[in-house]
Amino acid sequence: MATLRYKQRGTRWYVYEVHQYWDKNLKKPRQRSKYLGVAEENGGSYSKPGKKAHPSVEKEILDCGDSYSINEVSKSIGLNNVIEESFENLDSIMALACFQINEGSAMYNCEDWLEGNIAKKLFPEAKISSQDISRLIKKLGRQDLQTKFFKNYVAKFFPDKRGILIDSTALPSAINSSINAFGYASGSIEQNVTCLMLVDQTTKLPIYFRAIGGDIADVSTIKTTVAEIKKLGLEAESAVLDAGFCSKENLQFMCKEEINFITRLPKSHKAFGEFVQEAVGIEAAANAVKYGDRVVFVQSKKTILYDHEIYVHVILDPSKKGKDTNIILKDRLDDDMHEDDLDELDRKMRSAGFFILLSRKCLERTDILPSYYARQAIEQIFGFAKSNNNLLPLRVHDEQSIKGYLMLIFIALIIFITMREKLKLPMDKALLNLRSLKAKVFDNEIIVQEPNKRNKDIFKNLGIIMPTALGI
Repeated sequence: MATLRYKQRGTRWYVYEVHQYWDKNLKKPRQRSKYLGVAEENGGSYSKPGKKAHPSVEKEILDCGDSYSINEVSKSIGLNNVIEESFENLDSIMALACFQINEGSAMYNCEDWLEGNIAKKLFPEAKISSQDISRLIKKLGRQDLQTKFFKNYVAKFFPDKRGILIDSTALPSAINSSINAFGYASGSIEQNVTCLMLVDQTTKLPIYFRAIGGDIADVSTIKTTVAEIKKLGLEAESAVLDAGFCSKENLQFMCKEEINFITRLPKSHKAFGEFVQEAVGIEAAANAVKYGDRVVFVQSKKTILYDHEIYVHVILDPSKKGKDTNIILKDRLDDDMHEDDLDELDRKMRSAGFFILLSRKCLERTDILPSYYARQAIEQIFGFAKSNNNLLPLRVHDEQSIKGYLMLIFIALIIFITMREKLKLPMDKALLNLRSLKAKVFDNEIIVQEPNKRNKDIFKNLGIIMPTALGI
């Protein structure tokens, strides 16, 4: 993209057209300049000596910094190329992705938003009427195009073995679709679609998603998911899974595939009480481990579980033990209880404050909790998708459109997470600051106004060049 650069010499401004390009030999960005003429003021009309300058009429002022930064980051990581190679509709997809990241409201508002944003100049071929958006969402949900996208995306971003985080979330939906079904969501039973997401443990970028029926249990999805990502060219070296995925079949499968997993054993499993009972002497100083502001006790051992060698890490949180015990007893002591009731209370009290992690390989005591709580990154992504990107509730009308809508959110998340990892302030604050950078639109050029210090710091942290002018 060409930009205009004004350089002051004396009382006049000399104008150059600057082109950014990639030097394959030096393997770094370069630029070349072309002299255009002289202007009387910074950002003003220009002409070559001996030629009369033609006055340019100011047409409008647009929000510039937010969508410009989003597009530049997407280009810098190669995502634009992946989108264009997979779906072709680059301008429309990027315009909607910018809208989702900046506004996160219903997509029928995109057309109004675009009128005041530089995105309409950055993506001149974007079609964002309600009918156009519906058609695009439908196209993004095509299985063949999604497979093409994920293959290109994995090859570009995740070429080697990865550590992955796996989790799912329920998305309430009232549409009439085979993928929509009754299941648990927010502690109640309602119609929903389940979105299963894979996230890279190192970069925190989303890798892959699946939309599955709301009535399909998490424990049923691991084998299919691993098989699918293998066909996309992704090799999982390790995996962190929530308790919902912990089952005999899944643990045996992960061991057979030689995937180094770590997961939490639910209290409902018979083995949970047995492991707690065997953790004699766990409250010893030698077993104490500090994790943040908490101190917990950890005992680890290797055992045979479901015909495989697995490491069991029994963890006791003393502060949680006190809270759990209080909850267990406070509402029951005033009741007339039989011996069986007392035995049940004793059983619950013995497990109070305990939780158990399972892993395929031995872990240092100080690494056990950090390894498992790395999965908080995927919970944050679901949080971003639901709050910042208007993921809830689903308002599309069939299975293909559901998958297409999730694909659009997935693309927006890649850019969102990339920017968040580079910046040193919350994304909502960064986008608000970037929006303050305006651009004036003239007949034949766009002049970007002077950035403030916050704008400059954000552009520096994102590693992109501050614009002075944009071609039309």
